[in-house]
Amino acid sequence: MRRDFRQFYVEPDNVRRDDFVLTADECRHAIKVLRKRVGDELCAIDGRGRLLHGIIARIDRDHVIVSVMKVEENIGEPRLQLTLAQAIAKGHSFDLVVEKGTEIGVTAFQPITTMRSIVEPSSRVQRWQKKALAATKQCGRSRCPLVFSPVPFATFLQSDRCDRAYIAHEAAEPFHLKELDKCAAITLYIGPEGGFSEEEVQQAQEFGVLPISLGKRRLRSETAALVASIKILHAAGELG
Repeated sequence: MRRDFRQFYVEPDNVRRDDFVLTADECRHAIKVLRKRVGDELCAIDGRGRLLHGIIARIDRDHVIVSVMKVEENIGEPRLQLTLAQAIAKGHSFDLVVEKGTEIGVTAFQPITTMRSIVEPSSRVQRWQKKALAATKQCGRSRCPLVFSPVPFATFLQSDRCDRAYIAHEAAEPFHLKELDKCAAITLYIGPEGGFSEEEVQQAQEFGVLPISLGKRRLRSETAALVASIKILHAAGELG
C-alpha cells in the first residue's frame, strides 16, 4: 500500500457510514494526476470539520470509493472564530487575502463596500470560495472558511454578533490585545486603500468596535488584513 497524505475534498453528502465517494475534479485528480490505485491510502476533508482517513476500495470512470478507516474532528482548526470583514478592492488582491487568510486560520470572509471602496461584482464569490477550499486542503485544515456575498459596511456592522470587534484606523491607538482567551468570536474590519472615513469609524465605535493602529507605515489593504489577523490569532495563542 502506497502512503500519501495529501488531502482531497469530499462533498458532505458523499460521506456515508463506512465509505465516501470522490467525484468530478477530485476523482480526476486522484486517478489521472496522482495515479491512485485500489489499496492506496487516501485522506479527505468534508470542509465541515471532518478529516477522513481511508483505503481506496474501488475506482470507476467518474468516481472513487474509499473505505473509511478513521475519522478525526476539527483538525487544524483554531479555537477562536475570526471573521475578516474586508473592503473589496480592485484586481485580485482579495484573492490573496482569502488564500493566505485561510492558511493562518481566518474562519470567515465578509467582503464589504465602504465609502471609499471600489465596488466589485458579487460574481467573484464563487471563485473566492474555491480559493478558500484549495488553501484549506493545502494547509491541513478540516473546515473550509466561508466567503459571504458582499454587503455594505453599515449593513454588516448592524448584524454582526461577535464577542469583540476591531477596526483598522491610522489615527487610532497602538494595537494592544488583552484577554482574547475569553473571546470565542472576533470580527476584524479592514478598509480600502484610502481607509475608512471618519464617519465610518465613528459609526463603528457606536456599535462597540475598537479602533486599532497597525503601526507607523502605511499598509496596502490586503497587507493590513493579514498583519492584523496574524496579530489577533497570535495574541489568542493560535499561532504558537
